[in-house]
Amino acid sequence: MGLLFCCIPALMFAEGFAESASQRARSRYIANNGIILAPEDIYTDSYLASYNYGYPEPETDIGVNIYNELNQTIPLGRNHLGPEGIIQVGIQGKTWGFAELPPLNLVLVVDTSLSMNDDNKLFWFKASMAEFIKKIRSVDALSLVSFNNSAQVVFEPTLMNSTLKRRLFLEAVDKLYPQGLTNLEAGISLGYEQITPYYREDSINQVLLFSDGDEFSARLAQSNAHTGDLRISLMWNNRNDLDLHVVGPTGEEINFNNPRDSHGGWLDVDRNLYGETLKPVENIFWPDNMAPRGNYRVYIQNYISYEKDPHPTPFRIEIKNGKEYLYFEGSIPGSGRTSITEICSFEYTGNDTLDRLHQLVELWKQQGVSLSTIGLGRNFDAELLRTLAEYGQGASRSLRSRDMVDGLLNTDREFERIAVTAAENLSLELEFTPGIEVLEVLGYRHRIENNRVICLIDSLHQGDYKTLFVRYRIPPQNRGLQVATLHVKTPQGSSTPELGLYTDGNTTPGMPDAFERVIVLTEPVNDFAAEMLRHSGAVLDFASAVREIGNHYFNRENDLTRLESALQLSRETSRTLETVKRSWKNANAFNQELSVIARYIEILNEKIAENQRSFVNESRSRMLSDREGSFSRMTR
Repeated sequence: MGLLFCCIPALMFAEGFAESASQRARSRYIANNGIILAPEDIYTDSYLASYNYGYPEPETDIGVNIYNELNQTIPLGRNHLGPEGIIQVGIQGKTWGFAELPPLNLVLVVDTSLSMNDDNKLFWFKASMAEFIKKIRSVDALSLVSFNNSAQVVFEPTLMNSTLKRRLFLEAVDKLYPQGLTNLEAGISLGYEQITPYYREDSINQVLLFSDGDEFSARLAQSNAHTGDLRISLMWNNRNDLDLHVVGPTGEEINFNNPRDSHGGWLDVDRNLYGETLKPVENIFWPDNMAPRGNYRVYIQNYISYEKDPHPTPFRIEIKNGKEYLYFEGSIPGSGRTSITEICSFEYTGNDTLDRLHQLVELWKQQGVSLSTIGLGRNFDAELLRTLAEYGQGASRSLRSRDMVDGLLNTDREFERIAVTAAENLSLELEFTPGIEVLEVLGYRHRIENNRVICLIDSLHQGDYKTLFVRYRIPPQNRGLQVATLHVKTPQGSSTPELGLYTDGNTTPGMPDAFERVIVLTEPVNDFAAEMLRHSGAVLDFASAVREIGNHYFNRENDLTRLESALQLSRETSRTLETVKRSWKNANAFNQELSVIARYIEILNEKIAENQRSFVNESRSRMLSDREGSFSRMTR
């Protein structure tokens, strides 16, 4: 049985989560705009997770695919430690057609704030509805909620069993227009309320959110701002140079004079040094698992007033405190040191605290109502929409054009992927023979306990997939049979899917709620598994190469050498991808990655040429200066 591989279309995001696909889409988008991605923006797990590895379509609700290869050829420096291997586990949900879906109880919640007018994003939604309504069945119920400063029911919950009702729905859609700001919580809350009239346990009860985010998320995205467990962002609307100061629990202060602290905190966006924009933003963040716990104090200073108007400058602050979002607003008078004002203080206790919105989503999930989120354009808060979908046991997508919105809703089997959950609360455990070393785990959220790798999958949507990679080493002193046992199970007493196991292209019957499979690590790999792991290795190598190119590019110690090293690595990566591509069955394999590398090569060639011209000009200037100095000495 050969491996069927097809590159994932741009609108289909691996695992149903925007973060995975955004790694590929964002790197390509940034490269096309002449920018090389910074190394800290490369998340290898997300790169690996964002690929469609072409797992076989399961005959049961869920297919589990296993590939293993033990590499007996170890680099010289590690050959005394024993052979190393890699196991790839892929979970694949069965694909359904629209006609096969249970009855829909669907609430469409649409952002109609003024920013939805940019790029005509609201029209993307409205245009797609004309086709979407045609496939809605007489057993399906629809309602429509819009939100800006507040939320409104635009189309009451209705069983769509007549042509008249479909026409009235489209008329309601057509009346939507953008105005005001973004009150996301109001929209989602009112959307959940519309579920009740047609709630049925045998239906798909779902709120489907469409939003481009708020002004904060737009400015942060445009500035390539980072985020983490803790983030403090400042926004204002004139040319004055407002500065954000944050003092952490250890007493260290981050500001424009000290942009980094010893715990990884970083002022990564600092705008209006020269009054350059009317839409400035500043951003301080700590990466995941690095922010010290304790009290934080936030200050603002109007460092320089560029505006002729002496009135105070209004501002807004957004704080991402774990999973809680806090907001403060006010205005700051004066300028210089006398304008430094403490805005707030707050406690950071970790990333487990849920804000009201996440609590609301969690509550409705327990009642059998899911939430899926659609981010429109490029400037929404992908992390917020993703986590809302995770807590709502739904899916999340990032759609950057009208065609992508239409494709998601109206392409066969695409809407079905976000509507139907194939499985909930799956437990995946890979247990190795004692003594085997687990070297690295990539691809999906996990924890490691001694010789066990444990993954808990909250939800898997139909047609979606999860991928896990585990690198291991068998020490030379190990004797006897070396195995890994894969356990996959669902909670006892829950409504469980039927599970099927696909190992290197072979299938075994499914079990009702659990199964296990013993993998003999020393067995020779077959062609099917070898081809899969060769492709997966190329994916991993690409992610590592992009990170290393970023390291060279942003290393300022030796300007020309760093650029030449980055260029050489880019060319080597391109050749490697082309080699693997030629051996792959799909002609479109690695097209996105090759386009990124091709653009990197162009950027680096341009930078090298620019540096060489600068070097030549500086040399000429020094020569002319030396000649003028010699002439001056001669004429004295």
